Amino acid sequence: MNIKIYDDSVPFYIRQRVYDFIVHSTFVIKGWGDSDDLEISKSDLHSRWSLEDLKNCKLYPYINKIHSFDNFDKCVVNLTKPGDYHYTHTHGEETTVVLYYANLEWRDSWAGETIFYDKYKKNIAAYEYTPGRLMKFNGIAPHAIRPQSFNGPQYRFTISIFFNELS
Repeated sequence: MNIKIYDDSVPFYIRQRVYDFIVHSTFVIKGWGDSDDLEISKSDLHSRWSLEDLKNCKLYPYINKIHSFDNFDKCVVNLTKPGDYHYTHTHGEETTVVLYYANLEWRDSWAGETIFYDKYKKNIAAYEYTPGRLMKFNGIAPHAIRPQSFNGPQYRFTISIFFNELS
């Protein structure tokens, strides 16, 4: 499992701008379009962002430092709530994912970790939801979200930027 973590690479004033951009975004109810999960009737809240949105919120240069936008495919803002359930899923072998944790504050007791599994879905590695964190991984890695607790914020936001490595 090749997972790279980038903490403290996005200044707080940029993180605030990104968060503000998120809360003013339009969210739609839809399932995961790239999931290999057979249970596709599950719906989640997402906001589809363009490359221009990433530039306007000022997150673009920080992502560009860790992955070139030459093979940019799409950007999705994910909104989860306490009580949501999350399936283990992948995004495909030809996909690189850069994940950004967008909430400005998060405490350990609020859960919401990203959990990665080996190819047998047995051994796991959990990565804490750390505000401002960028995480880069191959989309073939099976992963899921540990639901956040009810004693934390009403919403947990992440931004998923997908790159098609076959392009």
